[in-house]
Amino acid sequence: MITLETILKKNKDMENKVYYGEYTLMHWINMMLTGNIVLPDYQRHFVWREKDVKRLLQSLSDGQFVQPVTIALYNDGTTKQNLILDGQQRLTSLLLAYLGYFPDKKKFETGECAKVASEDDSAADDESKTSSEGFLWQYSDLLKYGKSKLEILSKMRTDERYIKTEDTLISGLTDEFFNKTYLGFSYVVPDTAQVTEVQKSFSQMFRNINYFGKKLEPIDSRKSLYYQNQELIKYFEGKCDDGTDVFGNLRIIEDLQPSKIDFVRYLAILSQYVVSIRPDDAKDVMVGYSAYGSRESFYADYVSYILGIEQEDRTDKFERFSFDRFFPNGAWKERFTKLRDALVKVKPLIELKDKTSFNAWYEADYWLFGLIYQILFKGTELNDDLRRVVRGKMRTLRDDVERQVRDDRSDIAFSKNANRIGFIRKRLVVSCNIFEHYVH
Repeated sequence: MITLETILKKNKDMENKVYYGEYTLMHWINMMLTGNIVLPDYQRHFVWREKDVKRLLQSLSDGQFVQPVTIALYNDGTTKQNLILDGQQRLTSLLLAYLGYFPDKKKFETGECAKVASEDDSAADDESKTSSEGFLWQYSDLLKYGKSKLEILSKMRTDERYIKTEDTLISGLTDEFFNKTYLGFSYVVPDTAQVTEVQKSFSQMFRNINYFGKKLEPIDSRKSLYYQNQELIKYFEGKCDDGTDVFGNLRIIEDLQPSKIDFVRYLAILSQYVVSIRPDDAKDVMVGYSAYGSRESFYADYVSYILGIEQEDRTDKFERFSFDRFFPNGAWKERFTKLRDALVKVKPLIELKDKTSFNAWYEADYWLFGLIYQILFKGTELNDDLRRVVRGKMRTLRDDVERQVRDDRSDIAFSKNANRIGFIRKRLVVSCNIFEHYVH
C-alpha cells in the first residue's frame, strides 16, 4: 500500500513538515481497517448520529467542500504510527456507511462515562428527557472482528449492539462511489523524535484544532438557511418593509452587555404555541428542548420548517403550524409594521436600563410574548389607553406585567434558574393571557 509519506507535497515554510493531498474514500477505509492510521488515546469517542453521517455523504456525493482530515506522524524511534488528529467523526462515518451498520448508542452507554456536572439545570424540567451518559465506542472496536468487510460484517450481523441502516441514501452506496469520491488531508511530520516533545506537540495541536476552531454563531448559521429564500429574509430578521427593525433599538442585558433580542426565538415558540393543544400550560411547547444547548436546534429547525427543508430533529414539532394559513398573501408584512408601532407605544411603560435594554430575559418575555402573539399571530391591535377595570378598580397593562415580574423574583426556585423551560412556558402563557385584555 502506498503510504501517506510517499505521495505528499512538502510545505517548507513551516517548522513541522506539512503535506497535503487527497485519497479516495475506499483508501481511507482500507487505512483504518489495516491500522495504517489510528486514533490517539486522547481522542473522544464517536458522537455523530446517523443523520450527521447522511449529511456528510450527501455533501461528498454533491461535490461540496468537506473539511480535510488531519493526520500526524508519531515516531519515537521504536514506534511509528499515523495518528488521526482531526477527522475521526468523518472517517468513522465513512466506515460505518461502507458496512451499512451503526452501533446502537443505548447498548454502549455506561455509568463509567457519566457527563461532568454543569451549572445548567434547565433540563431538569423536561418530562420527555431520557438518560444518556455517554457513548463508549470507537471504530477501532470493529477491528476486533477482523480486517476486512466480510469478516467484520459476519460478526456485526449477529451482534445485537449493531443495527442495519434503513436509510436509502446510505444503503444505496456502491463500491464505485467509495472508489471515485475523494476526501482531502493534511499530514504533519514533527521535526523531532523526542517522545515528550512529540506528545506535547500533538496534544497541543489536537486542542488547538478542536478548541480554537470557532463554530458559526447561531444568527450566522440561520442566515445560511433563510438566505435561500429572499422573500422571507425580513420575516426571520424581524424587519418591516421599509427596513426598520420591529424591535427598534430594544436590547437585552446579557453578560453585562446590551445584546440584540433574538426575534426567531419568539417566532418559533409562538408558532408552536398558537396551535398548542395545551394552551393553559404550554407543556407541548419546546418538548425535548429543555437543555440550553438544544434550543438553537429548535430555532434553526423552525427556520428550516418554514422554508420547507430538512430539519435536524423531531421533525413533527411544527407540523400543526401553517405559515400560509396564519399569514395569507404575506400578511406578516403589514402586521410587522403594526407590531413595531405597538412597541413604540408600549416602550415608555417598561422599566428599561438606559431606556433601551431589558434587564433579563424574563422581563422581555412578559412584555414581548403576549404582544407578538396578539398582533402578529392573532391579527389584533392594542387598545388606545391600555387600561381595564377589574372588580371595580382600574388596572393597567404595566400593573399586570410588573406584578408577574415581582412574583417571579420572590420565587426561590426561579432565582436559581430563571430560564428553565418550565418558567419560559409559564411566562408564555401568562403574557399571552395578559395582553388578551388589552387588544380590540
